[in-house]
This record gives sequence, C-alpha cells and structure tokens, in this order.
Amino acid sequence: MTDDLAFEGVKVLDLSQGVAAPYCGMMLARNGADVIKLEPPGTGCWSRQLGKHKGDHTAHSVVVHRGKRSIGVDLKSDEGIEIAQKLATEADVILQNYRVGKIDKFDLDYDSVIKVNPKVIYLSVTGFGNEGPRRDLPATDSVMQAYTGMMSINRDATGMPQRMNMLTIDFGAGLYCFQAVSAALYRRAMKGKGKHIRTSLLEASLTFQEAAMMESYLQDGDAEPIGMPVGCFKTKDGYMSINARRDSHFVALCKLIGKEEWINDPRFVAALDRVKYREELLSVIRPIIETKTSEEWNKGLDGIDVLNAKVHNHHDLFDDPQVIAMNAVHWIENDTLGQLPMATIAGQPLPEDGHRLTHSPHLGENNDEILEEIGYSKAEVEALKAKGVVGGYYVQAAAE
Repeated sequence: MTDDLAFEGVKVLDLSQGVAAPYCGMMLARNGADVIKLEPPGTGCWSRQLGKHKGDHTAHSVVVHRGKRSIGVDLKSDEGIEIAQKLATEADVILQNYRVGKIDKFDLDYDSVIKVNPKVIYLSVTGFGNEGPRRDLPATDSVMQAYTGMMSINRDATGMPQRMNMLTIDFGAGLYCFQAVSAALYRRAMKGKGKHIRTSLLEASLTFQEAAMMESYLQDGDAEPIGMPVGCFKTKDGYMSINARRDSHFVALCKLIGKEEWINDPRFVAALDRVKYREELLSVIRPIIETKTSEEWNKGLDGIDVLNAKVHNHHDLFDDPQVIAMNAVHWIENDTLGQLPMATIAGQPLPEDGHRLTHSPHLGENNDEILEEIGYSKAEVEALKAKGVVGGYYVQAAAE
C-alpha cells in the first residue's frame, strides 16, 4: 500500500447523508483526501441505520464512510452551524445532498460558501433535480428504480417489475459524482477555478441506463433480447448464465447438447431469427440444461468456449479460486462488526488490514482532533460537548 495518492492534501467536508454522495466521499478518501464526515450526534448519517446494525455500524455505513474522519455536530444550534461554516471555509470540496434550498438556512449553500471560499468544488446531489414539478420531493434508490424504468426491464417470470435488491442507483450515482468531482479538481489545478456541480439520482439513473433507454426508444418500448440463446437456466443443482448468441457459439452449443439439426434450421441460422423464434429455442434448451449439474455444464461450456457462469451467491465467492487468485475480496477487521469482506476498487492500491483506509469511523470518533484543528481549545471542546452541540458514539457510550 503506497501513500502516494492522487488527492493527498485535499480537504473534503462531507455534509451528505445516505449512500450516493457519501460513497463519492469514500472514493475521495481512498484516493488520499482528508474527508471530514459531519453528521448529527445521536443518530448520525442514516446509513448507520440502513439494514442490520450493531452499535453505530451497518454494512452500508462501513462501506460509505471508510477512510473518513467523523465529527458529530448539532446543526440546530448556532454553535454547531459555526463549526460547519469554519470547516466549509477551509474545504477544497464540499458534498451535500439536502433537499433543494434546505441547506441555505445554515449559510452553507454554494452562494454563501464562495464568498469566503471562492475556489471550492461544491457538489449538490438531489433526488429529482433542481427544477421541475418534483424538485421538492424526496427520493431513494427504490423510488428511482421505479421512476426511471429500471424495474420495467427487470421482471420476474410473471412479468412483475422487480427492484434490483441492492442500492444500484445510489452507488452508481456516487461513482458519477466522484468522476465529476475528480474532473473539477483537475480543472481547478489547471485553471484555478472552483465549480458548483449540480446533479441528481434521476440523472445518474438515466445515464446508467442510457443504452437500455435508447433500445426501448428504437424498438417502440419493447426492447428485444441482445441475442439468443441468452439467459439464466435452471440446472440439476442450481442455475447457470449462458450466452451463445454468436453464430459460432450457437453451433458449438448445438453439438454439445445433441441438437445438430438446428445448425441448418432456417429458424435458427441467423442471429435475428434466433431472437424471433426464441420461445421455440428456449422451450427445448431449458429441460436439457436441467439434466446436469452446474459444474458439469460449466466444464462442458468452457470446453467449447461458450460464455457461461454458475450463478453464485456472495458466500460462494469467498472461497472461489478466481476471486482468491485476483485478491478481489480481502478481509479486514472492524472493531464493531468483526471480520468483514472488502472488495478491491479498480485502480486503487490495496490497503492492508489496520491501515487508516480500511477503517470506518464511529459517529463523532474524531470530534476532538477536528475541532482543535480549526482553532477550538480543549476547554471550548469540552464546553461544546457539555451543551450537546458536539456528540457521538463514544460520548454516549461513556455516559451509559
């Protein structure tokens, strides 16, 4: 693990909650930025309550806050607002995802901040955007999966639209935000200019689905499969993903499953015809695939160079030889949740267990050091704690 990271020396104030903008902050931290996570004492960022939790950590909070420092500040108090404003004055980057206009009351909006910090990179993430009839409405990943059409292209066997069972749009939006902030930091380095980046879950979701959206438009709302035979097939002991849409792959599959007569069948010779007659094709292939195990089909399809994969669950991956060989998942120790799997981020050096970039802070864990860095004396810090302006996990645990 090298400490020669691109954003060393960059100061980030993360005022955001949830997943999308906090994930952007984590990516900045993983690239060397000093990311200060400001969150309300007591409850913290709502990622800390997202799913099963222990103490003040969940799987999502561990991921989106990794590598950051946390300060618990009550922005309902004048002293708390003053702390946030001081941090904003010194920040190179500010991340916030308040509803449109809500952050203005703290004088932490872009127009207020640039009066004292004119070169700041300021990221504003909303649900539906800054304009339009839904601008004031809240939005979550599940809302956006429905609203932007993602559920419509992810249906079960009965045709019922399904939610992708992870925060696809939130994490995708976080990556787009990281890209935008990184580009703005480079622009500032080259041209000396700050920037206000306005984006939304709506825009991120549509960008993520651009090709699918375009296909839907070109095919009058009824997008066809990318080819046939392609899909998920039940095996004797599980499921397989098989993609034999290319002509050479289809011919090889026909020979493997004993259907050589299909090779010259006018219904199946051309790729587009295989899509047209896909139900006839799949109705025969499905019961054939069910006669063998996933491992048997995996070996057979690998042997003829047809695209395939067994459908794994996440636990399967922990012992998978390919994942292990690539060190794509490695294990770190979390002081609350115990040993946890951590994915390797593309292009990132691999931090070892115990490195600061594997640590996810507790709520308010870094209160004292952050306040002292911006000029508060130890006595002033204790006074702020006594008034409840500053708090967090450790303060509450000690009190109990």
